[in-house]
Parts: sequence; structure tokens; C-alpha cells
Amino acid sequence: MYKNQRIVCMIPARGGSKRLKNKNIMEITGRPMISYAIDKAKSSKFIDEVYVSTEDKKIAEIAEKFDAKIVVRPIELAKDNISTQDVMKHFAENIVEFDVLVLIQANSPQVKKENIDKAIGMLVDRKLWEVRSVDSDGLENGAFWIVKRETIKWDGLSVYFGVVEDDAIDIHYQKDLDLVREMMKNGS
Repeated sequence: MYKNQRIVCMIPARGGSKRLKNKNIMEITGRPMISYAIDKAKSSKFIDEVYVSTEDKKIAEIAEKFDAKIVVRPIELAKDNISTQDVMKHFAENIVEFDVLVLIQANSPQVKKENIDKAIGMLVDRKLWEVRSVDSDGLENGAFWIVKRETIKWDGLSVYFGVVEDDAIDIHYQKDLDLVREMMKNGS
């Protein structure tokens, strides 16, 4: 809770990744990839609850071991052509009480808790509608996306929009995974 705002995190993690099979549960330094997103969310000073949205039983079991709550995603929302916003809408329809949704991608294990908290503070303090993560070039990298509940259903562009830099690598291919494994093994 921050300034009377109930803040929840949703980590979308489908089981049917095509480019890198089972990427969300692949191990990095001895832990499943999704565990990093769960830990970052749980260590936030603002996030009240952490959920994983999945259709996959193995992902759900692993997420529960790391103390995340599960929102069972319908199989039709786990296909390649489904947008993240569609998954967010399903989540909002099934989780009744929250003001702010923090979406953290399971495949960005290097995301920094400090940047998530900075983005939450920016959204609430400046009364923004959404804040997204960008890389050092200012390009959206998908590591996190933070929104006011009422903006989830909108299909247009936000005018009250902010960004926070976070250089987490978004893992989609084996080469990305190999790079992140090496970086995290060496402490970066």
C-alpha cells in the first residue's frame, strides 16, 4: 500500500513459448527464471500481493513454491497472438481489489527492484496513468509496465505516461539466455 493505493503485481507466464521452449522455468544460477520476477515483486516496498497468470501447471507449481498466488489463465489467452493487455484485462476481471497493477515479465530476471519502486512512486506521486521500463536508448524493453486499474481497459494511447530506465535483458532466444546466465553468474 502506498498513499492509499492497493498495489498488486501480475507476472504473465505462459507455458507455450515458441522461440525458447519452457523459458519461464529454465534455470539461471540454480533457480527457475520466474523466481527472480517473484522475488523482485515480493521485495518491493510498495507491492501488496504477487500473482502469476498462467495456463501451465508446472509454472503454477513453481510460482507457488516461491509464494506467488496463481490466476489460472484460460487457454485461449495463452496463444501467440494474445496481447499482454488482454492478459491484464483478464487479471483485472478476476482480482477485485487493487488500484495499481505492476506487470513484471518473467523473462527479464535482471530487472531491478529499485527501478520497479521508482516507477510505482512516479505513477502514484505524479498521478500518471502508466509507467514503462526503457533501456538506456529510451526504447521500451518490456521488463515492467505499471498502470492504474482504470487504464487497463483502454485501447488508446496514454497521455499521462512515464518511463524509468532499467537495462534488464528480455530473454527470447538461447543466445539471450546464455548471455544472462553468464552475466548473473558473474554478479551483474
